[in-house]
Amino acid sequence: MSFDTSLWGSFGQEKVVTTTKKARIGVRMFLPDGRAFRYGKAGEAIGAGMLVQTPLAIADHDMDLPLQANAAVGDTHIHITIATTAVTKDQYEDGYCYINDGAGEGHVYRITAHAAAAAGTVMIPFIPEDVVVEALTSATSLCGLAANPYNGVLLYNTTPDGCPVGVAAAEIASGSFGWIQTWGWASLLVNGTQVLGKCAVPGLTTSGSVDPHVSTGDAGFNVGCCGSVPIAVSTDYGLFFLTIAP
Repeated sequence: MSFDTSLWGSFGQEKVVTTTKKARIGVRMFLPDGRAFRYGKAGEAIGAGMLVQTPLAIADHDMDLPLQANAAVGDTHIHITIATTAVTKDQYEDGYCYINDGAGEGHVYRITAHAAAAAGTVMIPFIPEDVVVEALTSATSLCGLAANPYNGVLLYNTTPDGCPVGVAAAEIASGSFGWIQTWGWASLLVNGTQVLGKCAVPGLTTSGSVDPHVSTGDAGFNVGCCGSVPIAVSTDYGLFFLTIAP
């Protein structure tokens, strides 16, 4: 049995940005004060202290993909049919395949490195430990593919189309690699009047910002708690305790 290893960094390491990949996408790094980060790739230019979200789902890949052949318990890969949109090399590495309908539904499998493939029959390999646990059939099983949530992060959109996953620890250019903070004290771009000790939710007016939580009618995901004096200037940054993922 093996598990992904967390890294232990030093102060300032979270601000390192590179144009080449230096760690596994999604790997977690802790600093000595307990702040937690995930290693990610930017899908667009992102400023420090801005809230980011998962990459956009690809409509031709996200669900109801039929199997080309049955998969038995213990198999380490499946063959699926994709209608039109090709799969690029390692597009879904460290991402997920989930069975959304039919035999085996409800299960999620972790995807490993894979080859590029044109539309049609595509082989999706799982990491060696994550084998098929309930038989899948070409007759009924349907699945979806999801990229690693840190592979191509975007500014959180004012029209929600992704899940908030953290806050950029430094400016990251589109296509570059850096650290996304998920837990602990962080600086966040604010929108509206934040209240000390109250929760913040993803901003719906300014991309990458956070709005103050309201007591009723607010369906936003709580990303953390305001830890600084009330801030009413929407272009300012405040200190918050992030609670997205430890």
